[in-house]
Amino acid sequence: MQELPFHRLLIGLDLTSSDSNLLNYIDHVLPYIPATSIHFVHVYPSLLTDDSKEELEGKMTKAMHGLVEQHLTIDDVELHYSIHEGSPSEEILKTASSHKADLIFIMNRVGLKGSALLQDLANKSNASLWMVPEGYDHFQFTKFYIPLQFNAHNAHTLRLAYGLDEADKGYNLFVCEHLYEVPSGYHYSGKSLEEYKSILEEQRQHDFHRFVEDNNLGALGLTCNVHSVDGMSTAESIYAQSRKMGADLILISARGRSNVSSFLLGSVTNELVLMDPVAPMILVKNPKGNMGLWQAIQEI
Repeated sequence: MQELPFHRLLIGLDLTSSDSNLLNYIDHVLPYIPATSIHFVHVYPSLLTDDSKEELEGKMTKAMHGLVEQHLTIDDVELHYSIHEGSPSEEILKTASSHKADLIFIMNRVGLKGSALLQDLANKSNASLWMVPEGYDHFQFTKFYIPLQFNAHNAHTLRLAYGLDEADKGYNLFVCEHLYEVPSGYHYSGKSLEEYKSILEEQRQHDFHRFVEDNNLGALGLTCNVHSVDGMSTAESIYAQSRKMGADLILISARGRSNVSSFLLGSVTNELVLMDPVAPMILVKNPKGNMGLWQAIQEI
């Protein structure tokens, strides 16, 4: 199985009590990640203060060092710290780019629907994004939930998931699912709804087996559940299914892309980050880089 492609990490901290949960979670997953460098970043708005900017940022940097020393056990990894004033989205994206980060850890706050930060990181960064719900304190992998559309990037995501599983000694349950929507005009086929679903699900199972064969995944022993979204959006179905199975990690294939194509492929990802989180979720980006506009159109 391939080595996990995460070597240069970026961790966003907001210097509140929530950082403790985030760092405790990261401390439990770091042994599974071959990190060589970690960059901690905090972005603050313009503040009215008696301190000079240098003094203020010095205090923030000291606080970051204290949090890291208290909550993370790190050996043989380069550590970097930076403080920025301005827009969290812009500054974290710039820092991730300059650091050449391939994985960003960030807190996903419950109730903060419409987070521009999460949407921007999901759509504009080429780094994978590991979002941890605020207050999440379950530090053990047991069940992975992986939605599939049977494309090459799904194969990359599955190999990454199995890399995590191997690092965790292979004790995890994998649930792979393909979610589909019945077209509104299905009745013109002369089939009942259940008959039409049965035909679609048989076709999708065939697609799954061809996907496994084409991507040399047979050794993984995969199976795939096929479900209709039944009036829900794909994102709603992903959360409903992952909540039902008690998943403690959701892995979503989300291609790295250019700004010009992000609006074409970001609908499911954007909806997921707008919803209150049910479990940690990794948006797994394509390490080979951006997708152009024409390719994005072809993938719709």
